[in-house]
Amino acid sequence: MDRNTALAFALSMIVFVLYVLYQEDRRADQELAFQEQAQIELAREEMDGAGAFGRSDSVADPATVVGTRAVETIGSTAGADRGAGAVARRPIATLPVRISTLENPQVVAKVSNGTALIESWALRGVMERLPEGDVPLEMVNPEVPIFSIDIAGISGSNFGQQRFEVVSESAREVVQRAENESGVLTRTIRLDPDGYGFDLELQFDSARVDPVDVSFEVNIPARMSERADFNELSLLSFGETEGVTREFVNGIGQAGFFSFGAPASPVVEIPGRSKWAGFDAQFFTGLVIDPSPQARLDVNFEAVEVGDEARSRARLPSISVGSGGSVRDSLRGFLGPKTGPALASANADLEQAVDRGWSWLEPLTVFFELALDWLYGWIPNYGWAIIVLTILVRIVTAPLMVKQMRSAERMREVQPKIKALQERYADDKQKQSEEMMKFYREENINPLGGCLPLLFQMPVLIGLFYALRTSIGLRHAPWILWINDLSQPATAFTIPGVDFPVRILPLIMGASMFAQQKMTPQTGMDPVQARMMLIMMPGMMLLISYTFPSGLVLYWTVSNLLGIAHQYWVRNHLQH
Repeated sequence: MDRNTALAFALSMIVFVLYVLYQEDRRADQELAFQEQAQIELAREEMDGAGAFGRSDSVADPATVVGTRAVETIGSTAGADRGAGAVARRPIATLPVRISTLENPQVVAKVSNGTALIESWALRGVMERLPEGDVPLEMVNPEVPIFSIDIAGISGSNFGQQRFEVVSESAREVVQRAENESGVLTRTIRLDPDGYGFDLELQFDSARVDPVDVSFEVNIPARMSERADFNELSLLSFGETEGVTREFVNGIGQAGFFSFGAPASPVVEIPGRSKWAGFDAQFFTGLVIDPSPQARLDVNFEAVEVGDEARSRARLPSISVGSGGSVRDSLRGFLGPKTGPALASANADLEQAVDRGWSWLEPLTVFFELALDWLYGWIPNYGWAIIVLTILVRIVTAPLMVKQMRSAERMREVQPKIKALQERYADDKQKQSEEMMKFYREENINPLGGCLPLLFQMPVLIGLFYALRTSIGLRHAPWILWINDLSQPATAFTIPGVDFPVRILPLIMGASMFAQQKMTPQTGMDPVQARMMLIMMPGMMLLISYTFPSGLVLYWTVSNLLGIAHQYWVRNHLQH
């Protein structure tokens, strides 16, 4: 190994180690913060019992809960029992914190009377692995409760900044309202009897003497997290004309790769009207849905803290409200796993929330998802099922692979003659090209013969890549030894003192890629460049795959090993 190659290798390893240490440090800090917040919530629940963090068994008299307005007046026009501007309300500071608990067989939800409606949404049948043990997965980041509701188009509303009064509550429904100088906003959340959906009913009673145009607005924030299930967080929306729009939370407001440092807008406006919008993780999603036949939501994504937190803002169309008038509308919500049955039950095209790649590639991705599930039915271990699927893909694509490998081997055989031609006409590039093409014709060689079959295989490889990323069955699925979750990186052990995670599978993948690349003839490339690429490409893939899910790395490793065996066989049996 010459000095330049050794230097490239050393620099690659330094960058690799620093990157992994940085990622692990962020993961540890955010995981600790999440655990601390969970412990605080648990302590508050134990202290307050059915008050602050449990559903009260009885509700105070409605007339005392809402000041001078009785429950029966909710739903009437704002001017029926009081004149415009005669808003009687208790000061926000005097309203106690009130958390109501809603439950069904799949969900335990904690509904707040604060600015954001939902503080917790725990999935009963879906477990999350924490150091202290498995617990029901929490869909809501404790630091950013979701579904804050406000009125747009009227001055002085600002309901998104005040606490609501609880009017009534039951095992699956909570009714709350808030009053200010603009009027009364009543919000009702009703959990479905089964599943992960809920209804959200909104009503506004105007206190204005003049007519106004108002619209209901729902904000769904999302903050970056190193929790295993939420370390890839996006905002997304779906429109009937625009389709799915997806933006990474940490990229909203950030300058793009090709913007050369130009500041990016902190707001991403979604063209047209949307059917639903919210946040999205690898296997889970939280959305607000317009139940109307036509998409009506006006959506934008807005950076709250650039690189860390953003929110999806969905606004219903404005409606004209007369003096002392009332307006109401409704939405649906979904907070749950991206499984086929769960998404289909919402009856709102939520299947589009699963990222299966480009639209033309989606059928291939779905095919691989079905194939993987079918294999799992015969081989009840997703690790072995991935290996068998990789072998089957290699068998199907073998004719193309053989053609590519034979072309590469033929180019390797004539490489000394090609090099001689390049040296002979080194000062005349045009003559060199002419002689090279003449040589290819005489030897019946297609210089692109090794590339075209590879291009035809790319859709297969990408489709399989997305299938492995989106298959929720891989979540918490073990394979062998220390690999106990194919949807996450698998750490064999951590080096003491520096807390560097040692992950065997990516190291094997990098070594196999190095061996495969070394076997592949590097035709037409400068020898120094070829040696650099021999180090840099496997090093780059090692860096990328070190934080990849184990299922993906397993597929890539097995594919490389099969490629090495195939190349060896071609070299020794099919050279001519």
